[in-house]
Amino acid sequence: MESGRGRDSAPNALWSDGDFSVDFQEQILDHVAHPIFVKDRQFRWVVLNQALCDMVGYPREELLGKTDYDFFPKAEADFFRQKDIEMFSTGAQVTIDEEPITDGQGRRHILSTTKVPLRAPSGEVTHLIGIIHDITRLKAAEEALRLANEDLERRVKERTAALEIAQEELVRKERLAVLGQLAGGLAHQIRNPLGAITNATYLLKRRLRAEPSSEVAHAIAIILEEAWHANRLISDLLDYGRVQPPRLRSVSALHLFKRVASAHTASPTLTVKIEAPEAPLLFIDEDQVADAFDNLFRNALDAMPDGGTLGLEARAVGTQMLLIVRDTGAGVPPEIRARLFEPLVTSKPLGRGLGLTTARALIENQGGTIISEETEKGACFVVTLPLADAANG
Repeated sequence: MESGRGRDSAPNALWSDGDFSVDFQEQILDHVAHPIFVKDRQFRWVVLNQALCDMVGYPREELLGKTDYDFFPKAEADFFRQKDIEMFSTGAQVTIDEEPITDGQGRRHILSTTKVPLRAPSGEVTHLIGIIHDITRLKAAEEALRLANEDLERRVKERTAALEIAQEELVRKERLAVLGQLAGGLAHQIRNPLGAITNATYLLKRRLRAEPSSEVAHAIAIILEEAWHANRLISDLLDYGRVQPPRLRSVSALHLFKRVASAHTASPTLTVKIEAPEAPLLFIDEDQVADAFDNLFRNALDAMPDGGTLGLEARAVGTQMLLIVRDTGAGVPPEIRARLFEPLVTSKPLGRGLGLTTARALIENQGGTIISEETEKGACFVVTLPLADAANG
């Protein structure tokens, strides 16, 4: 059979001499919406409907008598040939749920194809009939749906995580609020006996002068020291419980750092480095934020008993100011980092575990945040506070 042969060629032998002419039968095929083709045993197209020509982007006269290898990439043509051979060798229908094809304009289609045998009266398989469903749009819709589902799942996970964080934050604040109320209620009840213990101890010290005893003097010193620590713990609890609504005003980070540093006695073994601009200004309650940084300052000094470097740095980022406190001490133990801002969590032998809790409450009272960052050496706390321009804008 020759390429591009006319009505008297082999393809016409496919049609019986009945009431329907070959032209009429071809018109019927051309009106079928799905692409249809017929191949002979040499894998050449001998019948094609218009839907197939439109899909592949080649005219019928150019396709007839040719094979897949004349028009499609080799990998695609190899796959088509493999399935054609399978149908001819088995004489059974071959169904391909999904296969790609590249048309004449380089566009990629996804097809679902059924290949069935056409037999001569003798039963021999003479031709292959292919019926195609172009499922490109369906696959695109499936992919879009998959991506939408993945995006939805991601959003749900993000939202769920945000809600869990918000719930944890709410529980934490409720617990801290209870702690503040408890501190205020117990402060006077505990301070009264502490005062009595302290007064009685001073009386014992006077009597000790008449009858000196090193053991008694040591015991009295311990009582006074522990009473002082207990009283300081109550003071810290009250400081936390008394966090009031902030009185906001514009303050420079440089002024704030100098105020905190000047409140502590200078040490010849300690170097304090301040890097902060005069502007832009913070919009904060200066006293509350100074108290928060005083806690961070004292923690840094406690972490460097033999001296070191304490860095205070500030820089504007967008509508916020980052204020960073770094020291060259022992750093934050990994086992307590996650709970560092919780009440009564401390790594110091005589620590009360309320300094950072109070600092966090004071910073958050300004609409800010405070975190502890991991560093190779020492500790690093990063505080974020609003700028005055942003707050007033």
